[in-house]
Amino acid sequence: MLFIFQWKKSIKFTCWILSEQQNLINYWNDFVLGCLTGLRFSDFSELMQDDVRKDMLYKKQNKSDHWVVIPLRNEAINILKNRFENNIGNSTNAEFNRHIKTIGNLAGITDLMKFSYKKQGRDVIETKPKYEWITSHTCRRSFCTNEFLAGTPVELIMKISGHKSVKDFYKYIKISPEEAGQKIKELWKNRGGMNAFGRANKLVENLEKELMDE
Repeated sequence: MLFIFQWKKSIKFTCWILSEQQNLINYWNDFVLGCLTGLRFSDFSELMQDDVRKDMLYKKQNKSDHWVVIPLRNEAINILKNRFENNIGNSTNAEFNRHIKTIGNLAGITDLMKFSYKKQGRDVIETKPKYEWITSHTCRRSFCTNEFLAGTPVELIMKISGHKSVKDFYKYIKISPEEAGQKIKELWKNRGGMNAFGRANKLVENLEKELMDE
């Protein structure tokens, strides 16, 4: 849904919560795997051991028949290793969605969130706790949005997400106005700071100083 999981801020707390809920750990691991790879549920739920070659994942997406090659972070490698070594079976999408909502509730992701959409030509507005909006698709949106905010070039993210056009990609990611503003600020700082005219400002300052000294 529209909820974006910023896993770096939440992962340690959620793991602590799940230490008392062992039956939910496999669903949580699959969720993290989805957030780290950008794969759809139909893809990350049925990964095979020969899809992994060293620290890279090679997968033909079920929906699009598009091949993707995804670098695996250490956490993703450990999750897959645990899955393969313990022969952990697949869950259904409905089962996964039900349990990941439970995990979100336990983790305290309970702020109310409003979402509007069209239904039979009419505007519909729903308000639910954030955890109620979490689904398997949250993983994929979160990957794309978090990578974009981290500065990964859009064309590289699209190689993993499988989006065919930049326009479609920008429709897909979810960035708040505040996040957009912060991102622009970061880019400006990386380009040399917050002075709009850079060197020109320094030249003007030096000229003014010279005039005052005359």
